[in-house]
Amino acid sequence: MRIIKVFNNNSVAALSNELGDIIVTGSGVGFQKKIGDLVDENKIEKTYLFKGKDQEKLTKDIENMAPIYYEITNKIVSKANKELETKFYGEIFLAISDHIAFAIKRIRENINLPNIILNDIKALYKKEYQIGLWALDYIEKKTKVRLEESEAGYIALYLVNFSMSDKTNNVAQVVTLTKEVLSIIKETMGVDFEEDSMSYARISIRLKYLAERIFHDVKGNSKDTTANIRKMLKENERLALCIEKIVAMIKQCYNYELSPDEQTFLAIHIKNNAGI
Repeated sequence: MRIIKVFNNNSVAALSNELGDIIVTGSGVGFQKKIGDLVDENKIEKTYLFKGKDQEKLTKDIENMAPIYYEITNKIVSKANKELETKFYGEIFLAISDHIAFAIKRIRENINLPNIILNDIKALYKKEYQIGLWALDYIEKKTKVRLEESEAGYIALYLVNFSMSDKTNNVAQVVTLTKEVLSIIKETMGVDFEEDSMSYARISIRLKYLAERIFHDVKGNSKDTTANIRKMLKENERLALCIEKIVAMIKQCYNYELSPDEQTFLAIHIKNNAGI
């Protein structure tokens, strides 16, 4: 594999015959290296693969990546590797580096773009969001620019989107479905969750996993094992109506039928967290 860009002494972008464009990190892997040099594979500690197929565009994006923003992103990704115990696709370096550069540019130009799903991100992706908050401090340390809290949410979404672990790559859809179900619960049950409350967090997490099952097309157990519990829950007419509306919405919008057990589990979570 040959080097196509040196970011610093410990990380380079390279072109591999077998893997295409990659980013590799390791102590001294970029030391006194220049474009075209062979990578010392003995010094490689981590390799980040790209899932994109447009190699020409990837190479151009890598070449245009500013070293300062790559350095920041590398720290963020390294921290996430350890705390989330996962690996990431190489696109995360391009995405976060570009986002940070653009966010700093907006700050300097006094342009504010609010993150309208920030509260949902906080509830759904707590660990990733905490890393995003840490990233804001590190960005300020390196650039002397303090980004808005909303940027921590965006960084969290990148960590979710480009994770190589078995997580959904449909983050926007997960957030949308969660908000749609919460809207039905609020309207039908007559409750208004505080978005920083434990009740909101618990039910949001349940809905997140439900959404991941839907977008992975993981069918629920077709055998009804919770009929007795569901019969008891149906004594609450408002709760029964709420579940019926959620089932109908998910079937219509996402072509997924909630199994009897999934309906029961959802009803229990609503009952326990909606104060009924």
